[in-house]
Amino acid sequence: MLTRGRRPAAIVLLLASALLIAACTGGGNPAPKAPASVAIGLLVPTTGANAQLGQQATLGAKLAIELVNQDFKDLPLPLPLGAGAGLHNGTKLTLIAGNTESAPEKVEKEASRLVAEGAVGLVLADTIDVAAPAGRETDLIGVSLVDALSTSDTFADLNRTAHFRIQPSDRQLVSTALGLLYRQRDTPAQFKRIVTAAGTPAGAVGGEVSTLKSTIEDLSLAAGYEVGGRDKIVPLGGADAGQPDGLVVKGDAVLAVVTNPAEATAATELAVRLRGTAPVIAVGPGVGALDGVKSSGGVQALRSVGWSAEFAGRNPISRVVGTMYEQAFHTKLTEVAAAAFTATMVLAMAMDQVTDFTPQSIRSAVQQITLPATQTIMPWNGIRFDGNGYNQLAAGVVEQHVPNGYQVVHPIELAATPTLSL
Repeated sequence: MLTRGRRPAAIVLLLASALLIAACTGGGNPAPKAPASVAIGLLVPTTGANAQLGQQATLGAKLAIELVNQDFKDLPLPLPLGAGAGLHNGTKLTLIAGNTESAPEKVEKEASRLVAEGAVGLVLADTIDVAAPAGRETDLIGVSLVDALSTSDTFADLNRTAHFRIQPSDRQLVSTALGLLYRQRDTPAQFKRIVTAAGTPAGAVGGEVSTLKSTIEDLSLAAGYEVGGRDKIVPLGGADAGQPDGLVVKGDAVLAVVTNPAEATAATELAVRLRGTAPVIAVGPGVGALDGVKSSGGVQALRSVGWSAEFAGRNPISRVVGTMYEQAFHTKLTEVAAAAFTATMVLAMAMDQVTDFTPQSIRSAVQQITLPATQTIMPWNGIRFDGNGYNQLAAGVVEQHVPNGYQVVHPIELAATPTLSL
């Protein structure tokens, strides 16, 4: 693979593999004149209840754009990198933003507006309610949408050709949680049954929860566990939220589907009540809310996630990006910012592989991207999309809460410590 000398490690993450292809124009014909700049559109909520999510995503995307456009050859870096600024032909990237307000009825108009204003590809960081119509609209207009946050398996059945999701799917995250439990096999602490805990949200989130519950049951049975059954689900909403009510016994493990802060609190309360009886592992789109939950008993639910700040602190490339992010914005790199950074860099790499910057060419380039684990700041096996836009190399990790916050305990090769106590 061709590298670009001493440029920041983040460029190696996603851009270096395209440079050899870009080195030749072929056919002896003069290359078309490269534009001075091309635009990436960013769809995020900048107002409303999810404005903080949008702010974090915007900072992550801005850092990615800056790393492409500038030459940071004097930085101490862990990998050999190449000199240069911009894409392979000197073209610079710009970022134009659209405010989704986390409103499904608005995102389609915002996506079309950004494309009309010159965006040749889009990055999305929002909820599933917004991701579904955004994917539909971009499929219709033929523009690539790189989705930073969506994990729902429901997208796989929609046959969308332009909606690329970088995150591990809900199914993958459930499988990761079960993999942790399987490590206890043939020990006195082995588990026999999986019990589900969940709330009852409506809309697209409710559909994701329903699919997750089915996934938990199917994968648990396939792994050889008994299941609690759909009529014996521990509630994470309502008056009995977080109350096991005799549904969980010794030898059980609980997978809690978390979609919002209230359910994160209920999952934590459930973990406190079941201490010494059964571990609680949170899965779902709201597990990040566990960071804001304080437990009176000092016990927190474990969580299956696609990003770990603790692991990022041990990953040389992630440390470089995290340090640059903190220096630029005076705040720590978050899960949302890291995901938006990665999604923006994926789109930038695709743009680096083409010469005409048409939406069709970029979409084809995104589809063909293959990145190893060593070229991403995420704790994955890399990035490679299947025909349905799912990142086949995405992978989850399980974190356990310790006095200093959450740390990775599974898979064992990424764990901060090989010991495990459930």
